[in-house]
Amino acid sequence: MMPFDEGPDLLPIDSKKSGSILSVAIPRPLEGLFTYRLPAELVPLVQVGGCVKVPFGKSITHAFIVEPPKDIATIPEALSVALSGVKLKDVLAVNPMGEVLPPDVMKLCHWAREYYCAPLGEVLNCAIPLSLLEESQTTSKTTRKTSLAKKASKKVAPRIVQFTDEQSQALKLIQQFQEEGSTRVALLNGVTGSGKTEVYIELARNALAAGRGVLILVPEIALTPQLYQRFEEQLGVSIAVWHSAISPGRRRQQNLALRTGETRIVIGARSAVFAPVQNLGLVVVDEEHDATYKQEDRVRYNARDLAIVRAMFASAFTVLGSATPSLETRERVREGRYSQAKLTRRIAPGGFPPIEMIDLRTEEKVQDVQALLSLRVVKKIQATLDAGEQVMVYLNRRGFAAFLLCRECGEVKNCTNCSVSLTVHRKDAHLRCHICGYIEQIPDTCNKCHGTDLFPMGAGTESLEVDLSRLLRGAKILRLDRDQITSAKRLDQILEKFRNKEGNILLGTQMLVKGHDFPGVTLVVVVLADSLFRFPDFRSPERAYQILRQVSGRSGRGDQAGRVLIQTFDTEHPVLQALDGRLSEETFLENERELRQCLGYPPFGRLARLRFESNINNEAATRASFVAQQLNSQNNLPNLEFLGPSEAFLERVKGSFRWDLLIKSKSFPALQKAIGLARQLCFSNKWQMSVDVDPYSI
Repeated sequence: MMPFDEGPDLLPIDSKKSGSILSVAIPRPLEGLFTYRLPAELVPLVQVGGCVKVPFGKSITHAFIVEPPKDIATIPEALSVALSGVKLKDVLAVNPMGEVLPPDVMKLCHWAREYYCAPLGEVLNCAIPLSLLEESQTTSKTTRKTSLAKKASKKVAPRIVQFTDEQSQALKLIQQFQEEGSTRVALLNGVTGSGKTEVYIELARNALAAGRGVLILVPEIALTPQLYQRFEEQLGVSIAVWHSAISPGRRRQQNLALRTGETRIVIGARSAVFAPVQNLGLVVVDEEHDATYKQEDRVRYNARDLAIVRAMFASAFTVLGSATPSLETRERVREGRYSQAKLTRRIAPGGFPPIEMIDLRTEEKVQDVQALLSLRVVKKIQATLDAGEQVMVYLNRRGFAAFLLCRECGEVKNCTNCSVSLTVHRKDAHLRCHICGYIEQIPDTCNKCHGTDLFPMGAGTESLEVDLSRLLRGAKILRLDRDQITSAKRLDQILEKFRNKEGNILLGTQMLVKGHDFPGVTLVVVVLADSLFRFPDFRSPERAYQILRQVSGRSGRGDQAGRVLIQTFDTEHPVLQALDGRLSEETFLENERELRQCLGYPPFGRLARLRFESNINNEAATRASFVAQQLNSQNNLPNLEFLGPSEAFLERVKGSFRWDLLIKSKSFPALQKAIGLARQLCFSNKWQMSVDVDPYSI
């Protein structure tokens, strides 16, 4: 179960004496529990799901209580022998908040530990970050509790929105699925602008009326203000907002209200799957297909999948909503594991916007701009602004330019830590790595040939903002990307300005794509679609289709008809043919399904990626090869396919070289067995290896 955390000048455990020990999970990437001596005065304060403060190495850290304390005199003989002579440090303090992890969240964390092959302390730290464990020095519990109780005392308001016949039918179907219990998960497959949110609100109203809690997940922080406003207006109750941009003080306040049951509904991004909602009855995962539900570092969980598991543990019902459901979810509907309700028509009178492909090979282009812009697109934007309407422009790259090129010798300025070029940010006069955060000043000369002809190549949202401001009359541009969104307040300000028509162009990256509802938008422009489907990944076509379909759906959501312009160098690509109707969506998706079935990729097979890292490239490669050889030689690991090892797509990140071994199998137990063996090999050799079960990108 252990290692033990030993310290100098400490008395060894004597099982013949009285006293208690406590085994806890440390929030570090370390396996096992760590055992401490528990002072007698702290024993009554300890409860599973709580936290303690302990010395660890040369530092002091919080740790999670995952099992009751043990009396030294009554511990089993095997454990007594193991502890004999071991020097243990003392628990320093018990967190006064008591049980910070409710039983269902604790159960979910244990499940995630097993499924994602992650250390328990790391998983628990995702559920309860340090900021939640630190009490505010300026606001008392009593004051916060009273304030929240006043907000929460409102009764659930009656419905004020008139449903369409199709919405009413979808709601009735989902309620029927809930009552029958044949499946515990329903897909609400609704086109963009069809009114999925109103169905979510009505389902939440019913859950609250039954005394149950509600958890609503969205893929982007940018979606929470709009959804919060609509839920609060229509339900009339206190609602918690849960994501990384929320201040520690506000999150502590909301955490207290949720744990006491004063607030019963949470709207949040990925981490909200761990929010302490009491008596959970309904879980909604909006835009269930979205890649951002997948955590890409440390504990590599998928919040959509964890949400389904948490609902199962709580005997709650799950609704997955999307206009472009993932192939995995579609397959579970086909198998009968999930039920389905559909919304096929838009509520807005304008209907679906027509999608037009702009061929960059033949179109006349605007000169002296950083981005590739056709003259026709610029004229359409100007006409839209002149008509008093709004425009959304999508470009999937932030910064001023993709890289800095020396036009005398061809040298490109790269990150010193990662195998990527540095992005030009002209406003701050910086070159920046979007992987590790490395920053340096834009140089005056080339460090290779000392030439002075340094030119920013490629476009980003920063340069596009400058160019559009220069090209368009009356342009009031607001930018939505991670350089601009530095806080929840800043996010709210930008979205509110656009909603109030203080801006007429909203320019952004992925944050722009999903779920936004701005009735004044009648034109959506995609600057370059090719970068989305020219990616070496089996999910690339599906992902490109989802993004482009979603961003297209931002147009024409009000009374006026909309339109979509997509710039591309490949108008015949299947993704684009499916978008503009030359290829049906059903045919496109069936082609993707058949390809994955032939290759054994999800949803027809399971994947895990083992990643080996070292600051020496050959060392990382050697470790990956050794593990691959050992796994290949095992006779008790049938039906496994090993791809690689090979260099990772980004072969060097933060100074470490990375090699990947991909394991593919139709049997998940076999996959887990292979992962377990690989971890044993690495542990015995003291090698670093990370595991990604169900990787979203390979």
